[in-house]
Amino acid sequence: MADRQGEELRLRDVDNDSSALVEEDADGTLDKPTVRQTVWRVTKGLAPVVTIYALGFWRVASASVWVLMPFFFCLSVVRDLLRDAGRTKRRRAQLAVAADEKDLITANVSELPSWVFFPDIHRAEWLNQIIKQMWPLISVYAQSTIKKTVEPMVAESLREYKINNFAFDKLRLGSIPPKIGGVKVYDKVSRDQIMLDIDVIFASDSDISFYVSGIPCGIKDFQIRGMMRVVMKPLLTTSPLVGGMQIFFLNQPDIDYDLMGVADVLDMPGLNDVLRKVISQQVAALMVLPNKLPIVLSNEIAAHVVKLPEPEGVLRVHIFQAKNLVAKDMSLIRKGKSDPYVIVTLGAQQYKTHTINNELNPKWDYWCEFASFSPRGQVLKLKLYDEDEMVGKKHSNLGRASIQIGNVAKTGYFDKWINLEDTKHGMVHVRMLWLDLTLEQSALKRALTETQELRITNLSSAVVMVYVDSAINLPNARAQSKPDPLVRVTVGQTTQMTVGKLRTERPVYEQGFTFLVSNPETDTIEFKVIDQKTNTQLGLYVYELSALLLAQNMRVDTQPYDLIIDSKNQQHDSKLLFCLQLKFLKKLPVLVDVNDDTPTVTKPLSRQTSIQSTKSVNSVITSADVSEIQSSAVGVNTPTDGMSRTSSIKRDSTVSRSSHAGGGDQEPLVEQAETTELLSEPEEPAPGTGVLGSIQLTLTFSVARQRLNVTIHKVVNLPIKEASDIPDPYVKLYVLPKKENSNTKRKTETYKDNCNPVYEETFEYIMGVAELNSKQLEVTVLTKKTWHSPVLGQIVLNISDYVNVNTPSFTGWFDLETEIKEGTVG
Repeated sequence: MADRQGEELRLRDVDNDSSALVEEDADGTLDKPTVRQTVWRVTKGLAPVVTIYALGFWRVASASVWVLMPFFFCLSVVRDLLRDAGRTKRRRAQLAVAADEKDLITANVSELPSWVFFPDIHRAEWLNQIIKQMWPLISVYAQSTIKKTVEPMVAESLREYKINNFAFDKLRLGSIPPKIGGVKVYDKVSRDQIMLDIDVIFASDSDISFYVSGIPCGIKDFQIRGMMRVVMKPLLTTSPLVGGMQIFFLNQPDIDYDLMGVADVLDMPGLNDVLRKVISQQVAALMVLPNKLPIVLSNEIAAHVVKLPEPEGVLRVHIFQAKNLVAKDMSLIRKGKSDPYVIVTLGAQQYKTHTINNELNPKWDYWCEFASFSPRGQVLKLKLYDEDEMVGKKHSNLGRASIQIGNVAKTGYFDKWINLEDTKHGMVHVRMLWLDLTLEQSALKRALTETQELRITNLSSAVVMVYVDSAINLPNARAQSKPDPLVRVTVGQTTQMTVGKLRTERPVYEQGFTFLVSNPETDTIEFKVIDQKTNTQLGLYVYELSALLLAQNMRVDTQPYDLIIDSKNQQHDSKLLFCLQLKFLKKLPVLVDVNDDTPTVTKPLSRQTSIQSTKSVNSVITSADVSEIQSSAVGVNTPTDGMSRTSSIKRDSTVSRSSHAGGGDQEPLVEQAETTELLSEPEEPAPGTGVLGSIQLTLTFSVARQRLNVTIHKVVNLPIKEASDIPDPYVKLYVLPKKENSNTKRKTETYKDNCNPVYEETFEYIMGVAELNSKQLEVTVLTKKTWHSPVLGQIVLNISDYVNVNTPSFTGWFDLETEIKEGTVG
């Protein structure tokens, strides 16, 4: 009771504490250590040095310890600097969360979600007020949930690192409640649900202590920030109007904290990674897609309606190759190389490619698939690393890339070279295909045929959703002791498990899982009930998926199944209750736009020759035609790098799906209008005729992402002064003004002895709408024939003349001119 009252008193003083913190930061004392802290830091740094010196001076230890003295001193200094930087960062985050709502949203615009640039301030304010009033109650509920759910999950994960006996001792989540940075409500959703995105920022003065193998450890100032989606469904006509809620993070949130006590030893590079990895894994396992936190709000709704997973589709990813990667392995006898591999992440799902040794232009040809539950807002993340053979050495970063999968779900496929970020240079070639879910039996045959053509054994043709409800009458694993059961569900090579229950023979799980199925005609689902204390099998049931093909709508509702509990396959009174739903994968037989529904707009230019606008017309094609187009886009029948280019096809509201009267495999699209036009290949803009040559560019501006993308397509007709002096051209970009700022510098690859180089490279700039009118783009073509890279030609463009809110994309040819001085272009 005393703790509860103290917590409420601290909550009442949050505003006063926040003011004090702001004043402290305004005075500049947040970053300045006190005299006492400075003396303690120096003493702590000199203590190991003096100790080592004394051991060597009195010859208690070998004189070689003197050699280690500078190393320990430097390590101590670096450790303190890193820790102070982290603490200052977390302290400022607490200040931001405790600050005024409008200040919070406008404080650091670059780190907020794209839709927060135009936020509904008042909507976030009243939500924050509600959370502030309810925080004492929410805190108590969260502490109970963490103790019951998170503690056993963390203990299980730490056992993999030979760390046992994990248990929480104290859980205080702090007096500062979570903050809502912005809210977006979706209007284009199904009528039986409400969906909104919330930017959640939790940066409280939390205090958490725990024991690991009997050693006291602790965490303070735990912080988490991420995009949280709340889906309320189904909607009811009776109270409480909403049947249930699903709460989850779209992508892995950012997590930070500070260690205390004995665990402070772990606050060293390398050792601390274990703890951070475990914490991130448990947050992901709890509520990062495909994992959700479901809450049933009405007794009228069956639990499986809210808790059974319902993916919107499957994202098939092909990591084909990369080029021009950074060399991390240096050698005296040969040119440096790298041993690259890629980690592919979507939410909590992750895959890793194989490693290709000694290669800067690797070809992985790696396929993987993700069940996607909410493509709008989700990001596919690629991280490239150089593998090191030394045990325990951290692998070097080769770059990263992020791809919004919302557009892939709309258009059906994706095929691009992507420039790597967080590295000097490098590109990766990624192909993606979006597969819808359907109950049509004919889709299974087409899906199996496609996987056979690809000759990839790990691709799927269907998805099965599993809901494990409960078990009854389980046997004891130990004499006179009730079991601690959990259920392991296995489909193919994939295994998922429920949360373990303690001391019960009638556990209630109410958990849902999703599995990708290679062939539902031959695959099975294996349910194993395991006692987590002894790892003894309590029961087994194997379900043939071929039986699910014969069920109505390929679904069986929750019902009990007899478990096999001994080696003689004799049935027992133990039962497991679950329900299943099967759906097939299907390529969308729709008209897609390879330009992501972004029109290419052209207009007269002062520095441009004739530009021909591209146009697309409606067409009627069959699903086989679309399948051929999509197969070309993802390389279904082209295992080599070459890919057939397809023409742009626009969606049209007058086109609807229809099937043959006979119900064949094909599903042609029938245009309701009386007249139709054949699909025509869009004409490319004509090249310029400049004396110094011409360059083709595409500028694309995204209001939602606040990004400007510049694509360098090709350069033509570069002049040759002498037959023996053919240029080695490359293109360099700057955003003006402030050319000296190297953050805006971008460069393409260099092509030797080429007057008509084709680059097809895209570069990205973070740029707001307000900046478009004040920024210019400098494009320079240079040659590397000599040491000083002479300029072959240059153009300077006013960005707002070509792209803006109403004109999101522009493609055209520009005649190169002599070098232009900064600021001379109007």
